[in-house]
Amino acid sequence: MKTILFCQNAYAFGILAPIRDVLQKENHEYIWFIAPKLLDTFPFKKENFTTSILDLQFFESDAIFAPGNEVPYYLRGVKVQIFHGLAGEKKGHFRIRNYFDLYLTQGPYFTEKFNRFKAQHQDFDVVETGWPKLDIYHTAVHEYQKEKETLLKDYQTDKIILYAPTFSPSLTSAPYLLEQIRELAISTGYLLLLKFHDLMDQKWVAAYKKLSEEVPNILFKEDKNITKSLLLADLMISDTSSVIYEFLLLDKPVITFKNISENIQWLDIKSYEGLVGKVKATLEHDTYAPERKKLNEQYHPYKDGKSAARMVQTTQEYIAKNGVPNERKLSFLRKKKIHKIFGTPTKDIFTGPKKNKISALVITYNEEDHINGVLENLQFADEIIVVDSFSTDTTIEKLKAFNNIHLIQRPFKDFTDQKAYALAQAKHNWVLFIDADERLTDALKNEVLKTVNSDQKKAAAYYFLRIFMFEKQRMRFTGTQSDKNYRLFQKSKVKFDLTKTVHETLLVDGESKVLKNKLIHYSYNNYEEFKNKRLKYTSMQAKELLAKNKKPTAFHFIVKPAFRFFKHYVIGLGFLDGKKGIVLSYLMALGIYNRYSELKRLRKENQP
Repeated sequence: MKTILFCQNAYAFGILAPIRDVLQKENHEYIWFIAPKLLDTFPFKKENFTTSILDLQFFESDAIFAPGNEVPYYLRGVKVQIFHGLAGEKKGHFRIRNYFDLYLTQGPYFTEKFNRFKAQHQDFDVVETGWPKLDIYHTAVHEYQKEKETLLKDYQTDKIILYAPTFSPSLTSAPYLLEQIRELAISTGYLLLLKFHDLMDQKWVAAYKKLSEEVPNILFKEDKNITKSLLLADLMISDTSSVIYEFLLLDKPVITFKNISENIQWLDIKSYEGLVGKVKATLEHDTYAPERKKLNEQYHPYKDGKSAARMVQTTQEYIAKNGVPNERKLSFLRKKKIHKIFGTPTKDIFTGPKKNKISALVITYNEEDHINGVLENLQFADEIIVVDSFSTDTTIEKLKAFNNIHLIQRPFKDFTDQKAYALAQAKHNWVLFIDADERLTDALKNEVLKTVNSDQKKAAAYYFLRIFMFEKQRMRFTGTQSDKNYRLFQKSKVKFDLTKTVHETLLVDGESKVLKNKLIHYSYNNYEEFKNKRLKYTSMQAKELLAKNKKPTAFHFIVKPAFRFFKHYVIGLGFLDGKKGIVLSYLMALGIYNRYSELKRLRKENQP
C-alpha cells in the first residue's frame, strides 16, 4: 500500500509516527507531506518527504492519513481522517467537511456520533480503531522514569506539574495565570514544565519564557512533541486544550480553568484564581479517579498500543472492498477552498520514464534561513551537490539532516570561480543550478522534468523567468517583470566566463530557450538585508573594475545612479509597486553609487 502521511501542523508528527512505524514494519511505501511552514521543525528529513503537492500527484498513493481538517480532493487514494485530538467538545470536531472517505475513531463516544453522520451523508465509512498517538503511552510508559527520578532529585521536590494551555485567544488561560504559576512554583517548590502550542500568541510565549528565566524550578519546554512532558508530569493544569484527554488517559489528575466541555470529569475552576490551593488539595486527595475510569472507557478503551496497526489494517480492508478512488467529489465551494489552501493540481504531469538524469547544484554561505527549503525543493533531482564556503551559522548542521546531499566545503574566491568548480563536480550532463533563495514551483518542476526527458530537440540552455519577492511580497513591476537567468543547461555545452567574477556569465554553445513557468526568488526579507547584500555585491564589482583600470568620474556618481533609479521606477513601472517600488529603485541606484565610491577608495589605496 502506497501511503501519504499528511501534516498541516506540527502536532501531526507525533500522531502519524506510529503509523509510519507500522508501514515500515510491513514494508509499505510511504511519503510524508508537510506544509512548508513546518520544514524547519520536521524531525524525519532522512525519510521520504515533500512540501510539494506535485510530488504527491507523482506518488499516486493508495491511502492518505490526515490528522488535519483538509486534504486535497484531487489526490489519488482513500482519504482517511484520523483526528488531531480527543476534545470532542471543541468547535469543529464533529463537523463533516466532505473531504474524507473513511473516519477512524478513537473510542465509543466518537464512534456513535460519526455513525450518525454516516447515516445522514452516506458517502463515507466509520471504523473504531483507537488513536495512534496514544500507542506510545502503552509501549513506553516507563521510558522516562529514570529521567524523572533525576529531575526530582536535582530540584529537591517530589512532584512535577505540567502547564499546557490552549492557544485559542478566546479560550486560553495564559493571560490570566502568569502570576499564579509563579506563586505555585515558589510556594510549593514543585518542578513546573510549561508547554505551549505552536500557534500560541508570541506575546504570552515571551512572557512565560521570561518567567522560566526568573524562577529556577520553572522549565519552558520547546520540543515539538508533548509526549515526554505528559509522561513526566504528575498533574496537569490547562483550560480547553485537547491534550487534557491524553493526560487523563494516563490516569493522572487534571485541573482546568473555564473548560467548555459538557462532560467534565476532572476539577474545573470557573474563575482565574485559587490555583495553589487546588493543586495541593488535588495531589493530597484525587477525588476524580472514578470519573477518569469512565471517561477512558468512552474516549479510548484501547490499552494494547496497537491503534496504528488497526488503522493500517482497516484501510487495507477498505481498499480491498471499495478500491482506490482517484479523487473525492466535492461542491464548487469546497473545491475552491482546497485550491486556496493547497493550490490547483498541476495539469499534464510528467509520467516518465526518466531518460536523462539531473544534477542539482547550489553554492552556499550562511544560508540557514534557506537551506532546508532549497534542499527539499531539489529532492526530485538525481543528485544534489552543495558547495559551501565554510558557513559559520547552522547551514551545515541543517544540511546534514538530509541523507542524499553531497557536501563540499571550499574557500570562496568569487562567484564565477565557485560556480565553475561546482559545475565541474556534476556527474550528469543535465544541470539545474539555482541559488539558495530560489524555489521551483510545482509547475516549473514539472516543466523541467518534461523538458529534460522529452524526445524533441533540446536547447543547450534554458532561462528561468523569476518572480521577485521583497519582504515576503511579490514585486510585479520595478523592472523585475523581465528578470531571467540561466538555470537549466547541458554541462557539455556551457562554461562560465572566468573574467566575470560577480555577476557570473554562462557561455552557451548552442540554442537558448525560455521555460514557460517562473522561478520564485525570495531575494530579501527586509530593507537592511537587501541593502547589505547590494553593498557587498557592488564592492566586489568595484574590485573587478579596478582590475580593468577603470576610473570613476562625476558621470558615474551622478548620472548612472539617477538613470538606474529612473530605469526601475519609471521605465520598469516601479511606481505601480507602491512604497516597495520606491525602496527597491533607490537600493538599485545606491548599489551603482557604492560601486564607484568603493572603486575610488580602492584606487586611492593602490596609489604609490
